[in-house]
Amino acid sequence: MRAAGALFAIVLVLAVLPASAQVFPSPTLNADATFTEVLGGTSMTLTFDGTSYWSCSGGSAAGVRYAQYTAAGAPVATYSPGIDFRSVYTLGGTVFARGFNTMSLYQQTAPGVFGLSGVTLAGTVDPQSAVVPNGSATELIALSGGAVQRWSLAGAALGSVPLVGFGSQNSENVYPQNRGVAAVGSHWFTYSNGVLSAWDAGGNRVDQATLVGAGTTFDSHFSLSFANGRIWIIDVAAGTWRGYPVAAPQIEAIPALGNAGLAVLVLMIAAIGAAAIRRVA
Repeated sequence: MRAAGALFAIVLVLAVLPASAQVFPSPTLNADATFTEVLGGTSMTLTFDGTSYWSCSGGSAAGVRYAQYTAAGAPVATYSPGIDFRSVYTLGGTVFARGFNTMSLYQQTAPGVFGLSGVTLAGTVDPQSAVVPNGSATELIALSGGAVQRWSLAGAALGSVPLVGFGSQNSENVYPQNRGVAAVGSHWFTYSNGVLSAWDAGGNRVDQATLVGAGTTFDSHFSLSFANGRIWIIDVAAGTWRGYPVAAPQIEAIPALGNAGLAVLVLMIAAIGAAAIRRVA
């Protein structure tokens, strides 16, 4: 009976040990959804409003720069909204956008029609940066100068968090991958040359995964997006979007307890095990 009690305690320890170092379920992720982009270059980001996907392109405000797709990725329509896009994102079912070198954000008021949202981001940010929500949709964020800048949804500055060691791997601090960020759950994500990095709120790189088959072109590095439970990367302009499942339940790590916390936990489990032995002896 004493052996059974000890085994019970060990199982409990293993069940609650911290897993903060692992964010992705596997070191390699395979796309589970694809569809074809109908816009030309330069590809920017993708979003999903609960019914439709929307993609955008930049390089000029002129011409066809915005497209709608079904939830299955079938083309619906293309539009010319007059924005040189750097990102599109969804909040509360409404699509918003950031254009090149502007701190004022746009809001979609009808399919393909945008007006000023009334939100102007405080301070400055890289003219090329994508602006997107954080993982809980309570803030707006952008990657600029190796740091994640943060704003309230109303545009008030909330400071910035330098990404520790950003630029040390996969040419990640090269334009354009050095101005794109996505967020899921409590983590931020950057992408460069086939590798997706996860960062915690302190700016620490906590995990990486290779995205099998992901594009590594100029357009690919502009396209990093989170939409409909997936990280999306496009192969090339007018090419294939590839969606890699990283839904929030998969990437939420158990917070590390630290040595003191772990010691307390072991003592508590030992007491539980001893009590169980006394009951069955």
